[in-house]
Amino acid sequence: MSYYERIRELTKSVPVSLVDFGIPCDPARTPMQASSNFITNKEQGDWAENLITRAINETSKNHVAIKYGKSDDLVAGEDGFDSFYRDFQTELD
Repeated sequence: MSYYERIRELTKSVPVSLVDFGIPCDPARTPMQASSNFITNKEQGDWAENLITRAINETSKNHVAIKYGKSDDLVAGEDGFDSFYRDFQTELD
C-alpha cells in the first residue's frame, strides 16, 4: 500500500463531525511577502534543526535523526514561491 493510499484509508475513519472531507475547501491564498522576523526565525530554526540532527547522528549508535518536511529554502516573495506554494497546497489537499 502506498503512502497516499494509506492516508486515504485513515481519513475514512475520521468522524464527519470532526472533518467532512466531502466538502470542498477554499483554496489557500498565496502569501505575498515574508517579514524579516519570519525569515530570521526560519534561519534560526533551520540552524538549530541542523545542529541537533548532526549531534544525534554523530554520537548515537541506536538512533538516526532525519529531516522532517520540505527542505526548500523558498520564502514568500521570492521567485518560484508561487508555484511551489500552489503545488504544496495541492499535495496537502
